[in-house]
Amino acid sequence: METFDLVTAGFSSFTNFYSIFLVIAGSFLGIFFGAIPGLTATMGMAIFLPVTFTMTDLNGIIFLVGIYVGSCYSGSLSAILVNIPGTPSAIATSFDGYTMAQKGRAGQAIGYSTISSAIGGLFGIIILMFAAPLLASFALDFGAQEYTGIALLGISVVSYISFGSTLKGLIGGIIGLMLATIGQDVISGYPRFTFGSQNLQAGLQMIPVMVGFFGVTEVLTKLEQQGALPVLTSKISNVLPKISKLYRMSPMMAFSSTIGTFIGAVPAAGGAIASMAAYGIQKRFSSKSEQFGTGIPEGVVAAEAANNAAVGGAFVPMLSLGIPGDPQTAILIGALMINGLAPGPMLFLTRPDLISTIYLSNVLSVITFAVIGLMGARYYARLLLVPRHYLLPAIMIFCIIGSFAIRNTVFDIWVLLGCGVLGYLLQKIGIMPAPVILGFVLGPLLEDNFRRSLIMSNGDWTTFLTRPISLGLIVINIFILLGPYLISWVKKKRAVSGDGSAT
Repeated sequence: METFDLVTAGFSSFTNFYSIFLVIAGSFLGIFFGAIPGLTATMGMAIFLPVTFTMTDLNGIIFLVGIYVGSCYSGSLSAILVNIPGTPSAIATSFDGYTMAQKGRAGQAIGYSTISSAIGGLFGIIILMFAAPLLASFALDFGAQEYTGIALLGISVVSYISFGSTLKGLIGGIIGLMLATIGQDVISGYPRFTFGSQNLQAGLQMIPVMVGFFGVTEVLTKLEQQGALPVLTSKISNVLPKISKLYRMSPMMAFSSTIGTFIGAVPAAGGAIASMAAYGIQKRFSSKSEQFGTGIPEGVVAAEAANNAAVGGAFVPMLSLGIPGDPQTAILIGALMINGLAPGPMLFLTRPDLISTIYLSNVLSVITFAVIGLMGARYYARLLLVPRHYLLPAIMIFCIIGSFAIRNTVFDIWVLLGCGVLGYLLQKIGIMPAPVILGFVLGPLLEDNFRRSLIMSNGDWTTFLTRPISLGLIVINIFILLGPYLISWVKKKRAVSGDGSAT
């Protein structure tokens, strides 16, 4: 079918109030699950998947897509307000968003986050509509070697953008990788670092670790500080960014959205890598490079545009190849299969109405969260007015409940507290939580694909150099880690030679 016909084939699905209600309801639920640390989009979609059994296949997909899109945006709210990312993809948002909130500009940070999220989300959907086959065919060329390079790229980027020291950022990433090795070996199933504990057989769970490093660490840090928490000192204003400022940032939004869409189209990459990569690249080449991390809107815009553009990218392999781009699209594939539908190229021919409905529900969900985000920014930001003796215990309670709810085990609470203390101690020596968490997230992806690459090549390490895409990723990794030092060395040499010639 022509692209226009494919896009418009699902208009009839939204001619009744019930379908519009499902979009709004799904977006509301997604915003709730994404904004509360410990709750995730995957959890929300899994919990409400049985609800769709009584719906038609189109209405069920509309509802689940609303949850997915809403949660990808709202992870930034808690990242900005209390420095606890609601989702891993909002980690980069906290670098500048939380600093803006500390300076009394929480409303502005939420405004920039909402607008850039909406623009990035719409960009990803447009790319999904017009370039799905091309992006899917490129992602299909990725093997174990390329996935190894992608995982290393994520760690390299977060190491580079770790404020203060690239080396400390790299150490944090390695600590995260080490934590990810706890549990059964991904290849042989042999238990590692379990110390005879049955609870460690399945490894450490993402939510307790992430919330511990961000939530509990933040609480301990705030308890140590004297005086009240930073609060809003003036009336929240300028929530809606000026058109002139958005226009100046439009190239950044477009570039970050492109990065997010591309990385989202790579199965298993996800919004966390997309937002980190976009933030790191913008920090590297921006004229305001030194100001990133000090509370500038550009940092929020770069991260959120890429994060939400990755949603459209994740749908590319799902619809074109039947391969989930992330855990959320895996649930959507399950929902389709429950209804007797198999995602893949034939779906474009047999059910164009379903493909169009997915496109349009994405667009309507983006519009919904944009309206909710901008209208509610003043009220979200007032969370900073809550006194310390109320806010910190409340954060701890949410952290504990969110961690316990994953497997209903007290052990995860101990993991939460242990990671919180470890994060607090690491922060004392300049190692921030972000690289640790990204290393933990990418650990299984890196180890699995690295070992499979060596198994397939009979231990030949040159396998990473003989594949063009893999070689390119290795070169990029080396440039990210060593580039700043090489550039600094060249500048010093030029300065010395310039002084010598002057004399």
